[in-house]
Amino acid sequence: DYLEKTRLSGETVSIQPKNVNVKGRDVIIIDDIISTGGTVAETISLLREQGAHEVYAACVHPVLSNNAILKLFKAGVKGIIATDTIDKGVSVVSVAPVIASAIGSI
Repeated sequence: DYLEKTRLSGETVSIQPKNVNVKGRDVIIIDDIISTGGTVAETISLLREQGAHEVYAACVHPVLSNNAILKLFKAGVKGIIATDTIDKGVSVVSVAPVIASAIGSI
């Protein structure tokens, strides 16, 4: 199950459910980057409206600008998990072993 995101402009997106049944379930949103948090916050709100129990957000690059963390928690996120590609308070997954392995295989 997943949500379909369509970027309408540089700042506007449309998020539509596709075969999503989240009522009573815990949900993890996985994205490559969270910058302002607008898209993820909208997704969290949509999932909560559809009855999701707890919603978590995970990303590779946590830019998290313009009070993005606050925006996500106001939308109802239970927790945010990110890598340390950008050092933020939610950066709990180290990419160092992956990079070291890639360098070692050169």
